[in-house]
Amino acid sequence: MIRLQHVHKYFNRKKPNEIHVINDTSLELPENGIVALLGPSGGGKTTLLNAIGGLDSVDSGQIYIDDICLTKLRRGKIDELRNAAIGYIFQNFNLLDQESVFENVALVLRMIGIKDKDVIKERVDYCLRAVGIYSFRHKTAEALSGGQRQRVAIARAIAKNPRIIIADEPTGNLDSANTIEVMNIIKTISKDRLVILVTHEQKIAEFYASRIVELRDGRIISDRLNDTEKRLDFQLENKIYLKDFAMKEEVDFGRASVELYADDVQESKIRIVVRGGNLFIDTGGRYQVVDDSGNMEMIDAHYEALDESIYEANDFRYDAHLPEGYRARYASLFNPWRSLKDGFKKIASFRPLRKFLLVGFFFAAVFAYFALSESFGALDIRPEDYKTTSDHYLTVPNSRHTEATLNTLASVDGVEYVIPGTSQVTVDFMLDDYWQTHDAAATQGASVVRLSCLDSGEVIVGEKPTDARGIVVDKLLIDMLHKSKIPAQIGIYEDEEWIGRTVEIGDRTYTIRGISNRESPEIFLPDAEVDDAVTTAAEKNPSEGPQQDFGFARAEEETDDSSKGIKDYAHRSDIKITKGSAPDSDYEVLVNQYHEGEAAIGKTIGKRVGNTSLTVSGYYESSDPMLDDYYVTSHTMLLQKIANSDQVSVYVTEEGDKAAVRESIRELGYDVEDNDVRDLAAYKSENLKQLRSYLIAAGVMLAVAMAEIYLMMRSSFLSRIKEISTMRAIGVKKRDIYHMFTGEIIAITLITAIPGIWLGRALAVQIVEALPTMAGNFMNTPAVAVITFLLLLAFNLLIGLAPLYRMMRKTPAEMLSRTDI
Repeated sequence: MIRLQHVHKYFNRKKPNEIHVINDTSLELPENGIVALLGPSGGGKTTLLNAIGGLDSVDSGQIYIDDICLTKLRRGKIDELRNAAIGYIFQNFNLLDQESVFENVALVLRMIGIKDKDVIKERVDYCLRAVGIYSFRHKTAEALSGGQRQRVAIARAIAKNPRIIIADEPTGNLDSANTIEVMNIIKTISKDRLVILVTHEQKIAEFYASRIVELRDGRIISDRLNDTEKRLDFQLENKIYLKDFAMKEEVDFGRASVELYADDVQESKIRIVVRGGNLFIDTGGRYQVVDDSGNMEMIDAHYEALDESIYEANDFRYDAHLPEGYRARYASLFNPWRSLKDGFKKIASFRPLRKFLLVGFFFAAVFAYFALSESFGALDIRPEDYKTTSDHYLTVPNSRHTEATLNTLASVDGVEYVIPGTSQVTVDFMLDDYWQTHDAAATQGASVVRLSCLDSGEVIVGEKPTDARGIVVDKLLIDMLHKSKIPAQIGIYEDEEWIGRTVEIGDRTYTIRGISNRESPEIFLPDAEVDDAVTTAAEKNPSEGPQQDFGFARAEEETDDSSKGIKDYAHRSDIKITKGSAPDSDYEVLVNQYHEGEAAIGKTIGKRVGNTSLTVSGYYESSDPMLDDYYVTSHTMLLQKIANSDQVSVYVTEEGDKAAVRESIRELGYDVEDNDVRDLAAYKSENLKQLRSYLIAAGVMLAVAMAEIYLMMRSSFLSRIKEISTMRAIGVKKRDIYHMFTGEIIAITLITAIPGIWLGRALAVQIVEALPTMAGNFMNTPAVAVITFLLLLAFNLLIGLAPLYRMMRKTPAEMLSRTDI
């Protein structure tokens, strides 16, 4: 059955402390009986036993089991072979301490493919009865005594009906009584199975073994059949043979008598009191009193050496309660659902301290979500974050401040129109519905576009206006207003509620007729109003982006001193010409009649447009005594805008044609930039420092979270080394241990990460609701939650399985020899 040919194994090979622990060993073993390996410590007995049992590898030579060369198989195949053919009994028991006696034995049946619960119960109960441990089947292994634990180990070894039993010092940790009982069980097993026994006890080997192999320094020095007289001179510690005592005294008290047996009596006075059914003994401190609860047995006879009768009557049916014709094959203990289910059970069985440590995983998930939400929020650049103008606009420098530049650019194919300066204006969305809010407005920066450039199909709410003061506002601006929460304070919640409301741009009032959906900060004005709007409205620097002032206080208009008081006569109101005529030509101006004595008609005044002084064309009067503006032609207003602007805004008909239009403008000798590209680059540059701070904060939070997870995972792994070693030793495959740990890690991640991510998201939502300006700081989407969970799961799996992977590279014997990995 088992054959070894020239087997060699070294410890610390090719190092100064090299040990040749198995030295050119060749051996053939029988089908049944007990083969005892004897020899001094360090002689190679356990190493040879582990090699035969597939628990350890060898450096050279061959080990055959049923003509299968064990030394040429991969570790997985070795596990399959030893699961089917070999049972293990260890000196240190190697039980799963947290599991019940029943589960420790049932495990090996599941490993060989028996899944029927009734079959498992009947087989396990039979094996437990056979070794005298059935009454303890529901206790955990850690609650048993040494002798009881070894009986469980034997039941586990024989339950799967192996043909070979590997027993490494099975009585090394037992007292004499348990030693005999355990060896009797092993002897019974050996009637039809091969038991390879390592022991230091020469007497035990001589009595029980059918063959004795002695080793020294890795070599076999003796191999003999044990045909000696089978008698064992082995005094059991719990048995007292009364007739072997030299001294005996008896005192009769009538209804009671006292017998004294002694091997040596010290001078002493012993008092015995019987009261109330209790026996009290006072030895004056001379003797230790042992009562009948000490498992001692008094035998009224002389001691005699043990003979074969102590085990010959024992019997064990190897195939009892196993399926008929069943052939053992390794079966995986875990599938994905079983792994996860067992993972939850494992967590439920955690001790309070380990359960408390799960709080750390929970807070790690909160930190991780915040970190990723902030990181994605900083990296998620949305249109409202950076767009300052319509996507259709290009910007061309006009350092010479000439109208010719506008005319030249307007003639380029693909250009719809041009305007001096920027298209940006400040818009006051009026919120004056109530007396308390009679002067309230939400101020928002926007980019004006001619209404003719908007298709009716792009209006998603309301309609494209046809009146002179009707406008369309893009939904992006409406969304930004809603995010401010200010409109909600007067009862505006829906987009439709903005239809019919008024806005003010400069000194003009418009009515919202529709809402577009271009995802751009656009406001569409009647064509004739666009040039006037950008000329009269308060201007903002393009690099600053759209201006926002979400509040109930209207922002005061900012006006350039050089243009203060200059207005378009075409948009006059409440004035009457008293003398002269209205301005008709460029640089003509109508002034208040109060100035008639200061400047005659046809004369210039100190007010300039560009480098040209204005010429008085007439005088006006007004009912407003404070009105003192200068009224000029619309073209003069345009010249004023050109004079005060270093750039020209060019509207391209189709956004997709911007590249071609840019190239045409460059060919004319002008520099040109795409507003969208410019704004995005400016935003990224301005946002870089903030992004860095977010990423640093996120990195710190993630590092703290991951460090905590690592420490807890590492601690959990270290506490499981004995369990892992035991499972590998009894034949559980590596993949099943990986599956077991994976299920536990997924279960831990599910019960800690999901609530942690939920709390992190809830807190982030509350922060954004309380501080709308921080909305861009977080990305609170389901995708971020899923990514956070997957990141935590991946990290937990990496941290949890990495040390397991290192450990799995060792042989089962190496795992058992070290528990400090």
